[in-house]
Amino acid sequence: MIEIQHLTKAYDGAAASAHALDDVSISIADGDIVGIIGMSGAGKSTLVRCINLLERPTAGKIVVDGQDVTGLTGKELRSYRRRVAMIFQSFGLLAQKTVLDNVCFPFRAASGRVTPENRERALELLDMVGLKEKASSYPSQLSGGQQQRVAIARALACDPEYILCDEATSALDPASTNTILKLLRDINRTTGVTIIVITHSMGVVEKICRNVVVLDHGRVVEQGSVGEVFANPVSDAAQVLLERVDWDA
Repeated sequence: MIEIQHLTKAYDGAAASAHALDDVSISIADGDIVGIIGMSGAGKSTLVRCINLLERPTAGKIVVDGQDVTGLTGKELRSYRRRVAMIFQSFGLLAQKTVLDNVCFPFRAASGRVTPENRERALELLDMVGLKEKASSYPSQLSGGQQQRVAIARALACDPEYILCDEATSALDPASTNTILKLLRDINRTTGVTIIVITHSMGVVEKICRNVVVLDHGRVVEQGSVGEVFANPVSDAAQVLLERVDWDA
């Protein structure tokens, strides 16, 4: 379980009213698929970067499975990040490396080498995302949807407990978006990995998430099951987002 406790993130020189995150508290149960949604500037990406400790909060705690991870450094921080994988909007693949080498990258980063067992595991993951036949291809030879599927395979390489998806489908066409969302849903069902989906699209939330948290100007303004929030939104932010639902997203 991830527990975000009174998290605040302020940047040097920013006024209190401009805090990226302001007293955010969220609990995310193991095995859940949770959407973190809000308009641009709501604090979504800052929150996910704090969860992965790419940014440090100004105040508050991030507690994972009962451990306060907020101040981790060195070896403990590297170990924690292997438990929390990220999938980015821009895919983040290494252009000069083959698809197989990209999926093997976490193994090399963790131990400095890639074993035959690692390569076999990477091929299994590529098979899981339907791209085993592309193992020797380069990212430039793949479509956007295919590149994101490679990124998902890479994220799974170290058997993470949590996957953070930061606008992972926003650069994709509707068909590719649906493919990625179905793949993530299937991975959650078969592995039990907890998935946190950062998005501005209620359509994406409706298709994949069980629970949703609505952010507005760095604050949690609503949270609950997707069914509850869709049926009876109580915050202005949720109502605006629902009015803008792109059902093809």
